[in-house]
Amino acid sequence: MTARIEKTFQVKAPIEKVWALLSDPRSVVQFVPGAKITESLEERTFKGAISVKVGPIVTDYKGDIHVDRLDEDAHEIELAGRGQDVRGKGSASMKMTGKLDALPDGGTEARTVSEINVVGILAQFGGRMIYDVSDVMFKEFTERFKSQLEQPVEGTSAEAATTEPVNAIRLVSSALGRSVRRAFGGSDDSGDKS
Repeated sequence: MTARIEKTFQVKAPIEKVWALLSDPRSVVQFVPGAKITESLEERTFKGAISVKVGPIVTDYKGDIHVDRLDEDAHEIELAGRGQDVRGKGSASMKMTGKLDALPDGGTEARTVSEINVVGILAQFGGRMIYDVSDVMFKEFTERFKSQLEQPVEGTSAEAATTEPVNAIRLVSSALGRSVRRAFGGSDDSGDKS
């Protein structure tokens, strides 16, 4: 199953500060729920892992990510990644482009476009569920990221929050709730511009 996901968010921080964080996968990974970099193979290639908890079972995915293009002047980045369930129950690949733009108020707008191909267990949920789970994970990522840039609290680390596996049941439940609200004409309260 293939999905194209476009996301936009704004942060109250200057573009150079946002770029310094978003252009380095070793920094960004601390804001991705359940993810970690396990090895730097070279300057732009990394091995990583993400843990997903479904009930009492934790499933681990391992893979790699490569920075295909990094344009410092235009504040643009292109990444390609792929991962495999360590038990062989599925895989995923991703190509993502990101662009930052300075805002008149001194803040920054980040835009991303991701092309995701999912095979196996995750693909069985279908496109709508993949989009809804993506929305929930993106919201958590942006909250952590904004918190780090806009209101840094000394002595706390976003990295500590990423050591716990992603709770897939909580994400799917939240995504299901959003789908039901949408089906009955309610608001999904996503809070981001997609």
